[in-house]
Amino acid sequence: MKTDLNITNNVFETSVIDENGSLQKFYSLTHELSKSRHVRFTGKTDEADNIEWHFKYRGRELTLQYSIYNGVTLQPMNSKAANAAFELAGLLKSKSASSTGGRL
Repeated sequence: MKTDLNITNNVFETSVIDENGSLQKFYSLTHELSKSRHVRFTGKTDEADNIEWHFKYRGRELTLQYSIYNGVTLQPMNSKAANAAFELAGLLKSKSASSTGGRL
């Protein structure tokens, strides 16, 4: 499983939160983000095989994505968001790995 956010030639790679993540896991993470991290989602895209929820975390634009092919992923929207994405990805991965459902 990919564990780090990689920045190569100004391309911001997606950080995999849970490659086997379900739609239920995606919604659980969005709920936790809105409650414990006070994230407000600014846009949503819903397609047959992909869901993207856009939001700001610490003033940085990020996208949490669920795909039937890739599971649950997090992507920064620009270079300024890369560090915030890396930090949040670590929190989300620990939440995803936790079987107790603890808060972020």
